[in-house]
Amino acid sequence: MAWLSFEIKEQVRIEKVHSFFKLHFDKGHNFAGEMHDFWEVVYVVDGEVIISADENIHNFKSGDIIFHKPLELHKFNVVGDEGVTLFVFSFSMSGEICKKLERKAYHLDKYGRSMMKSFIEFYEYECEKIFEQDSRRIVHLLSYLADDSVFLQTLATHISHIVLALSNGANTLSKTKTHETELFKRALEVMNERVAGQLSVSELAAILNISASSLKRLFDKYAGMSVHKYFLTIKIKTATLLLKEGMSVSEVSDVLGFSSQGYFSATYKRETGNNPSQI
Repeated sequence: MAWLSFEIKEQVRIEKVHSFFKLHFDKGHNFAGEMHDFWEVVYVVDGEVIISADENIHNFKSGDIIFHKPLELHKFNVVGDEGVTLFVFSFSMSGEICKKLERKAYHLDKYGRSMMKSFIEFYEYECEKIFEQDSRRIVHLLSYLADDSVFLQTLATHISHIVLALSNGANTLSKTKTHETELFKRALEVMNERVAGQLSVSELAAILNISASSLKRLFDKYAGMSVHKYFLTIKIKTATLLLKEGMSVSEVSDVLGFSSQGYFSATYKRETGNNPSQI
C-alpha cells in the first residue's frame, strides 16, 4: 500500500513567553495602560470588564478574549458587581497568522471555551505543584519554571493551539460605540495626526468641542493616564516604529518635534528602559 505524505507548513512560531497567570480583580479596579513589544491575550473567565486597546473600547464578559498586538496601548476597568477573573498570557510570535490576529476580539464558542478550560487546568496544575495553592506568587510561575523545557514547550503548544483556532476570525466581537468612545477615538486620531508637533489639553479639547475637564475625565476612564502622558506614549510608539525602519536617532528626534536629540534620548530611555540607539 502506498502511503501519502503531506508537508506541514508552519503557520506560527511561539518564540518566547513573558507572562502567564489567572487573577481576580474587584469591581472598580483600574489597570493603568501599558504598552510592550510582544503580544498579550486576555481571556475573561467570569465577570465583566471594559478593555481599551488603543482607540478601540470593548465591554467583555465571560467567554470573551482579546489579542493585544505589539506596541498596542491597553488597559482595563472592572465593572462587574462580582469583579472579574482574567486569564492572561503574553508571548512573542512570528508567522503568517500574526496579521490576522491584530486588533481582534472574540466570543468563544463551546469548542473555544473547552480549549481555554484545558489551558487554565494546565496552569492551575503547575501552580499547585509549586506553590501548594499559595496564590500570592502565581504571577511569578514562569520564573520558577524557566529551566523546564518540557513545561515551556507544552505552554507554547497551548498558545499555538489557541492562535491557530482563532485565526479564521470566527465569532469576532464588535467594538463598543457610545458618544464617549467615539470622542475618545477622535481624540486619538487627532493625536496621531499631530504626532510630529505639540498638542495641549486646551487645544485638543477645543478640537473636540468639549471642556478640558471633560477631556481629562475621558482619558482617565479609557486610557488610565493623562492626556499629556498618552500623547507622549504615541510619540514613543511612533519613534520605535521609525527606529526599527532604519531612521537615525537624530532624524526621529527632529521628525517628532523634540527640542533636542539629547532630550529625546533621555525621554525614550525613561519611558521604555532602552536607549533609542539600541533599537
